[in-house]
Amino acid sequence: MLIHYHKPTTTSTSTTTTTTATAQLSLYGVQLNLDPLSLPSGWSLCYSATYADSLASTVVATVLATCNKNKLLLGCRPVANTILTVAAMGNRADVLYNCSSTSTCTNVVNGVGWYFSDSYSWGFVRGSDTVTRDSCDTGTSNDAYRLCWHTLAVGGYRCGSTVSLNSDSTWAKVIYHSN
Repeated sequence: MLIHYHKPTTTSTSTTTTTTATAQLSLYGVQLNLDPLSLPSGWSLCYSATYADSLASTVVATVLATCNKNKLLLGCRPVANTILTVAAMGNRADVLYNCSSTSTCTNVVNGVGWYFSDSYSWGFVRGSDTVTRDSCDTGTSNDAYRLCWHTLAVGGYRCGSTVSLNSDSTWAKVIYHSN
């Protein structure tokens, strides 16, 4: 059973934790076709790489040291575009909720189901949609609202409905941060 100790009200089940957001976020839920220029002032890009670039645990540690503010936004897009195909924001502790390698674990906060492991995968789904992590999420319901990056030896897997991006240099994964 997962128990997520958090000052706000928390409800737990065996694979999903739901927590009330602790800080004001400007976007609720998973966003489609988000223009990063529409983010409130204070948000800045702290990480950008292609899906071909590995997010091995040592790289994850460096990314998190750079993306060190209280709120994080994960998104993805074709390299040639500026508009994010799919994106979601959350408080840092929620975005980095450690699910280890549990295949169905999510931490539902602000209308987003987050999962993270620095040695398995990192991503989100819409609300309480279920994930099937092997190591990345291969779930198909509401697929446009899913993002998954491997945190193993390969770079990524999905940006919304587009999957099998593990070595794809034409798709970008991005992180923005803000206090």
